[in-house]
Amino acid sequence: MRAKAAFGAVVSGTLLVVLALSVLPTLGPGAPSPVSPPWIGEVLWRQRTLDLAVQAFILLAGVFAIVLLLREEPGGARGD
Repeated sequence: MRAKAAFGAVVSGTLLVVLALSVLPTLGPGAPSPVSPPWIGEVLWRQRTLDLAVQAFILLAGVFAIVLLLREEPGGARGD
């Protein structure tokens, strides 16, 4: 399990650094704050509620599937 944990930590850390380096230069001290029109929230939460609920379900199902695929066998059995 240590190899999986180490691999996961390295990949997660690398992804975090790449994302941070891609976002942080655009958010410098002189960057304007992001402003969204007020109608975006209304459209998302009132007219597309079912779409958001389905997307959240698909995301959670994917996370649970990955967790189940990467879990350890009880008792350390390897199928032999």
